[in-house]
Amino acid sequence: MKITLEKNTGDGATTVPYTALTEIVTATIDAGTTFKVPMHVEFLGQSKLYYAEPCGFRVEGDKPELVAAKLGHLLPSLISTARFPSYVFVARSAGYHFPVYTIGHEVFATTPGGPQFRHVELAKVREYLTDYLNTIGILGNGSQDDKLHVRGVDTTTLEMIRPLFYLKKRIEGQTDFWAPVFFSAETKTNQATVYTYAASARRAAPYDAALGILALRDIVAAALIDDKRLNASYDLRIDRIFAETWAELQAYLGSESAEITISSITLPVYTAPDGLYIAAEKRVDENRYNLYLGTTLENVKTSITRNFVRRGI
Repeated sequence: MKITLEKNTGDGATTVPYTALTEIVTATIDAGTTFKVPMHVEFLGQSKLYYAEPCGFRVEGDKPELVAAKLGHLLPSLISTARFPSYVFVARSAGYHFPVYTIGHEVFATTPGGPQFRHVELAKVREYLTDYLNTIGILGNGSQDDKLHVRGVDTTTLEMIRPLFYLKKRIEGQTDFWAPVFFSAETKTNQATVYTYAASARRAAPYDAALGILALRDIVAAALIDDKRLNASYDLRIDRIFAETWAELQAYLGSESAEITISSITLPVYTAPDGLYIAAEKRVDENRYNLYLGTTLENVKTSITRNFVRRGI
């Protein structure tokens, strides 16, 4: 691993004055890749503090060269099974980060000096890790943030990125599926994409002014059906999509075409040009939406009802 400091002469140079160009020369799946890890700066009175946060793990120092040296020690420790993490679970209140790796059919989370947790579903790995952290006292203090949050790892900068939305399937009697979806600028191809990991592979679609959201959902649904992990395509929902992203997609769908009311909760329904119905439920605790899809209004109503019953509504 070779790390070279590059001075930032473009936008944002005041807060990110350097980039740590990290060339992977060892035998990993990223061999030949150069990551561009941002080096930030904070002003503390008359002094400066430089820091970088690959995969959420912070290294800092009063000189850029010191931070680069610390990166040289940290980054190899983040590699497991010859790869960097695909995700990071964050215990925000406790201040812990747990790398999560994707290999073959499985994802697995590591703990410092403790067990690994493996499963084909990311949701199950989070469940197992949560139980373990509650047992050893890292989680369980009752705080609102006392849970594991998932973040992606940017494939260019190695910094953590927040999910754009989630793809979710929760059907009684079937194995759950839950996967965070991320936005990527894809500097190599100059094409913005949305991507996730599902059915043993990275699945991606061009963002295309939010239409990639529907395209990616279709891609993942087809992969899960082929993998015998999904029976009906639209049982795979779009969950917790940001309001801004939903507004982009809604503009493509046009005006509201119908309403569905269940348990005094009314959801507006929109129709895509291909005849697909999409109902939107605003989450009361955050500025995000749950989307329910179907080829008929009755299909959409069934999906909403099933989720409401699961949530105790």
